[in-house]
Amino acid sequence: MLAVHEPHQPGVDAGREAAADLHVDSRIISGSHDRGRAASFPSLPALPRWVLGYTAGNAAALLLVLYAATRPWVVAAGESPVPASLVRSWIPFALALATIVDLAIAAVLAPERRAAFLARHFALYLVGPLTLLFLYLSAPVANADAGAFCALLVIAFALNALHGIAGALDRLSDRRAAMLIGAAALAAYLAVVPYHRAVQPTASDEPHYLIVMQSLVDDRDLDLANDYAGDRYLRFYPAKLEDIHGIHVGAAIYSIRDLGLPFLGAIPFALGGRTGVLALIAVAGAVLALQLYLLLRDLAFAPRVALLATAATAFVHPLFTYTSQVYPELLAALAFVTAARLLRRGTLTTARELALASAALGALPWLTTRAWPIVLGVGLCVAWRAFRPFSVARVAAGALPFALLVLALCALNWRTFGLFMPAAGYYLIREQQEVLALAPQTGTLGLFFDRDFGLIGRAPVYLLAFLGIATLVRRARDGHGALLVPLALGWLLSLAYIADIAYWWADGSPQSRYLVATMPFLIAGVAGGIEAIAALRRSRALAAGLAWAAAAWSIFITFGYATLPTLGYDLALEIRSGRATGRLWEWVGRVVRPDPGLLFPSLVRVDASTVALSALWVAVGAALVVIGWRAGIHRLAGAPVPKRGAWL
Repeated sequence: MLAVHEPHQPGVDAGREAAADLHVDSRIISGSHDRGRAASFPSLPALPRWVLGYTAGNAAALLLVLYAATRPWVVAAGESPVPASLVRSWIPFALALATIVDLAIAAVLAPERRAAFLARHFALYLVGPLTLLFLYLSAPVANADAGAFCALLVIAFALNALHGIAGALDRLSDRRAAMLIGAAALAAYLAVVPYHRAVQPTASDEPHYLIVMQSLVDDRDLDLANDYAGDRYLRFYPAKLEDIHGIHVGAAIYSIRDLGLPFLGAIPFALGGRTGVLALIAVAGAVLALQLYLLLRDLAFAPRVALLATAATAFVHPLFTYTSQVYPELLAALAFVTAARLLRRGTLTTARELALASAALGALPWLTTRAWPIVLGVGLCVAWRAFRPFSVARVAAGALPFALLVLALCALNWRTFGLFMPAAGYYLIREQQEVLALAPQTGTLGLFFDRDFGLIGRAPVYLLAFLGIATLVRRARDGHGALLVPLALGWLLSLAYIADIAYWWADGSPQSRYLVATMPFLIAGVAGGIEAIAALRRSRALAAGLAWAAAAWSIFITFGYATLPTLGYDLALEIRSGRATGRLWEWVGRVVRPDPGLLFPSLVRVDASTVALSALWVAVGAALVVIGWRAGIHRLAGAPVPKRGAWL
């Protein structure tokens, strides 16, 4: 169960206004008699004319796109079947998703805003004929060139949907706005799944998660010996799996991968294989986006600031990128933010909320062993709230769900590995791989600023988090410490651990994988940065322009990852062995000169510029913190803050 709370209700009742806009006749005729005849059946609410026109227009446009894609030359237009599938199946699927979500958004818009919103929606259908024209003129077309049209469609839909939600914020409750954001995110995430699945084979740990699901579905067990020995995994991995991610226990092989995702993904895998699992991940990402908006509203950020921060992070790398990856990180982030939000009421936290927070923490070790620092940080807060005020019921609620889930994990490990402990598989291989490097300063810099594996080069919008640190500190002092302390503790302890891991870069998967689980705290910082910019006096316009530029660059990089998924699969060994730059910067260098990657230090392959560039970025981060602090002082002093004008 997720914590859904509405701390701030708008002055206008959204439900009544939406019904008024739709002109829905909700009168039900029942029990009446007409000249002795039997009572009539209840009448159905009359649909407004614009809904009927919208439905008919979308049906006609979608049928036209589908019909145009049946031309015989489409099959031979690509170097592979992917371009044909794109125009015949995947683009219509994305348009259908956009139609459903945009209808829900249009229903809450004021009539004077709805027409422009719907006009932009119908403009999305232009992607169909434009893609066909490109295929006709440029055949044979590479997969990435055709995929760019699908990615652009998703970007255009997301921008229009978010703009529509922004136009209706004054009419929406927090919960309803969050649901619309989650729906838009789900449509965007699902729209890229078919293309990604077709062009990007599973890599790194992905096939090993899927092979556990395969064993659960086909064999009803966790013994992977026959799965690795056979070839059933060829349906989700294109070659023989030489590397076995498991431990031999007698004749059996048990996976060292954490089992939370395989258990959750078993039914989706049974229904749709890898695609079914990706749909599950997309749903988790959408619920995470919903929770992020509510988190920011819990922290008393204005609805427009909360929307901007959620949109600027949930729809770009790394959150967007990981909705098409078979990894548990998004599920871990969802458990983290849910547990933190359940503690937001401080001493008023109920036993039920403590039990749910405890269960969310208990789920984290099932999802990823790397989540133990999060468990420790948030768990301390759960324990504090369970004992203050003290009651046996509160202590039991805060302890039992977590204890039962961890004991269940230990019992499973005892049955498979013979060790009654969590993370037993990793414990057994501890001497085969160096884990801690005892150099957290290198890992911390690398996680944020590394040229080939850092977050900021790919999503500079997170620089706003540095700007927003002071805002979060003030929020904690102003009564939101019950929510911010678990968020900050979970993030800080996790960062300290991840930065100290010898392989903090998590190569072989898209960059920043190890940061995804604790992104909710950074996203709260992004919201604080947006608020800090609004509080600036003289340099507000410049700061706003730089923030929009950072958001645009983040979208551009996300577009690259969506179009060419291989851009995210750099290997540290290749970088260290002399490769000039990672795949992403090679791609960016085709359109942007000089190479922007040269602005960032390489912490994986240290060179003459590493120290100087690292010091430069540390100075930038420190300067942003100071600017954010001074902006907060100006705001406390009564400086006017724009509410909806300027750049907000």
